[in-house]
Amino acid sequence: MSSEQFQAAHDSIYNIGTHLLEYLQEIRQERLSGDDTKGLQSVENDIIEALTVLREQKYHVAVIAAMKAGKSTFLNAVIGADVLASEAEACTICRTDIRPIYTMATPRLLEYRQGQKQPVVIAEGDASVIRQKCLQFVVDQGH
Repeated sequence: MSSEQFQAAHDSIYNIGTHLLEYLQEIRQERLSGDDTKGLQSVENDIIEALTVLREQKYHVAVIAAMKAGKSTFLNAVIGADVLASEAEACTICRTDIRPIYTMATPRLLEYRQGQKQPVVIAEGDASVIRQKCLQFVVDQGH
């Protein structure tokens, strides 16, 4: 599935969920005149939670393999873009968070350091520059 197909499927699921939620809310409002609506409220809460997850587009994926096994290449294929450096060095030796870049936002490579609330900007700007600086950062850190 290409990234465009994935985005289209995502949008379709989100739209269907939104319409279903609106429908359930209408039914619940009509039944508030004395009927028990706890069952509908539970379904409504589940749909709200699912829509929130879809809206945030936050997915947790664990990829575990030996060094040079193609973890970055695999994740780049899943994402549909060359986001992670796929060099011979250990680029995915630690936890890596990838977040969507919104319109007019500048892509950045951030390091979250233990004991600090705010991340440190390692690189920002063009994706190829960020990948190169990421690789250099990993090499400099001795990973």
